[in-house]
Amino acid sequence: MRKILAFMILISMNLNAQSTEFKIYDNGLIYSESSVSKLKHIVDSLNLKFKVCEFNKTFRSYGQAKANFVEVQKADVIEAKKDLEKGISYSDFKAKYDKALFDENLIILKSNQTNYKNEEQVEFSSLPLGEKDEQNITRNKKEIDSYNNNFREKWVFEYQEKKSYSKESLKAFYFIDEFKTKPLSEKYARLIQYSDCLVDTTAQVFYDNAKDSGVRYGDSTPSKAVNFESYVEKVLKRPSFSYEKLSILYSNGLDGKSKEKTKEQLAQKEIVKKEYDEFNAKMKKWQAERLTRIDSLRTKDKNFDVMLREALVEAKMTKVSDDTFEEYVERYIGKEDVLELKRNRRVIGGCSMDNSPRVHAQNIAVLSAETIKWEIFLRSHLNIMNDRFDRVSDGSYAQGERQTYIKEIEVLDINVLDLILGISLRVDNPSKNHYYSSINRVGRALSESSNPELIETSLLNMIKDSDLDDYNRVLMYYLFDNYNYNLKDDNLKKKNESKLQVAVASMPDYISSRIILKN
Repeated sequence: MRKILAFMILISMNLNAQSTEFKIYDNGLIYSESSVSKLKHIVDSLNLKFKVCEFNKTFRSYGQAKANFVEVQKADVIEAKKDLEKGISYSDFKAKYDKALFDENLIILKSNQTNYKNEEQVEFSSLPLGEKDEQNITRNKKEIDSYNNNFREKWVFEYQEKKSYSKESLKAFYFIDEFKTKPLSEKYARLIQYSDCLVDTTAQVFYDNAKDSGVRYGDSTPSKAVNFESYVEKVLKRPSFSYEKLSILYSNGLDGKSKEKTKEQLAQKEIVKKEYDEFNAKMKKWQAERLTRIDSLRTKDKNFDVMLREALVEAKMTKVSDDTFEEYVERYIGKEDVLELKRNRRVIGGCSMDNSPRVHAQNIAVLSAETIKWEIFLRSHLNIMNDRFDRVSDGSYAQGERQTYIKEIEVLDINVLDLILGISLRVDNPSKNHYYSSINRVGRALSESSNPELIETSLLNMIKDSDLDDYNRVLMYYLFDNYNYNLKDDNLKKKNESKLQVAVASMPDYISSRIILKN
């Protein structure tokens, strides 16, 4: 099975190397005019619904506090730990351990989580500002519950014993004040409500029991879907190329033993390359003619539809499928059925260059649009915009090619800025299944928007607004900074940096003093 997977990866890379990420229709979008028309009709109804709905929920800001961070040098760890357990004052600690690392007046957030042992924990994390990294401390929830939410002038520390792979360490937060939350004003709460109105909080792209799939999740279990694909390929005489020859083609051709052997290997590799080029040409021709020939096969073979439907029934039960089989289901049975198959499998990226999770999401979005399932369409499209997919690895070098496709939702008459702000604000009591954005990705998306003036004014006003909690003001700073970074116009960038500098100056000093703006 691994040989087949490797073969498919390399063939796919070769065939798609020069293509765009997704098919572009005549309207310049990744969705057809027919799909856009259907979606617009739904958006009109949702916008009308939002205008007349009653607003009756108060959203609270995320709990946040100010604290000083301390990290102790290894020679002082044991003694410092004892002092923290005794509740030493911050001033005395700072005087006694003057060689420790100190970072003061940080914004601290607190969140609950569960570790791999299924133990409840509480994580305290600082907001990274300026050149300082984020700091994190995790403690058992029962220990934190003993504080009874009274943290002012108290320590929360994390001690790590020396291990074969790590040094003994001690780090701590000393809280200057309590964790506080405040209600968001109505204008911001309505942004969140608007996002919940558009991004249905009762829906999910994938079914709860969807299976993981992808190049690293191959299922070798015999299935009727695989048998059907094999039957098609055999009848249509699909070209083949051995994995052994493919290995020669992608090897470096050197074994370090002798020059004679190296020359033999290089000569063999050249022969294999010519054979592969011939195979590739045949494969492209076969692919170009495949669907037309399958149409002909279907009319001639009475068992075609029977085998396909039997395979579909099994695939729905086992949740094991792939793009090729789903293509046949869509062509010969229907879009509703193939959408169900795709929602039954979650594609995991095999590496940074594997774009199959995004292709899978776009296929789901297209099918959802064509079958008028708005709730699935928008979540899937937002996942593409936010690049919200699981991958075995993901290097930053590959991320730049993944576009955001903001104009695809702008043409639907959505209030796109309100939607993005609604999913970018963070609150302590969101609706269940509320969609949250990736700040750097939506910042990039906004840089491609058709209304930059409104974006800049809105974000700068939110950064300046003292009525908005500090955490969200910082997030809007991040959002504006990412937006500006991705603009193509250097002159506009410089103007925006000056505007941002003015907005940041209006923030509390313990925040503004940490933000370094590059001129």
